[in-house]
Amino acid sequence: MLKGYAQCQITILPVRDFKESLAYYTNVLGFEVAWIWDEDGYGAVTCGGVEIHLDRQDIVVPYRSYLFVENADEIYAFYKEQGVRVITKIESKPWGVREFTFEDLNGHLYRVASSEEKDDNKNGDGI
Repeated sequence: MLKGYAQCQITILPVRDFKESLAYYTNVLGFEVAWIWDEDGYGAVTCGGVEIHLDRQDIVVPYRSYLFVENADEIYAFYKEQGVRVITKIESKPWGVREFTFEDLNGHLYRVASSEEKDDNKNGDGI
């Protein structure tokens, strides 16, 4: 049986308007253009180690993705300033992350999270 053969996973998102979506991901969400195959219909954006392909389609079925980042609070504040549609406010989760959800202009939902530093001494007594 094959094991461990996958090297990465790239999401291909259907979008209504390629140019508008490309501008949104770069100008609003802070991604960079990785490459463009078709000026009106297919290309990719990147941020850190994440690449997302944008594919113009007549019918867009929204996707859900989980995006792990270095500092979710910082991204949350940046997205709020950018006017991104935040669906759930940032909060600490029992599984040890800070997490929030936003929606892009095509209805795709992203849950954004980062590790929450565990502090066993939350009462502040310094012991």
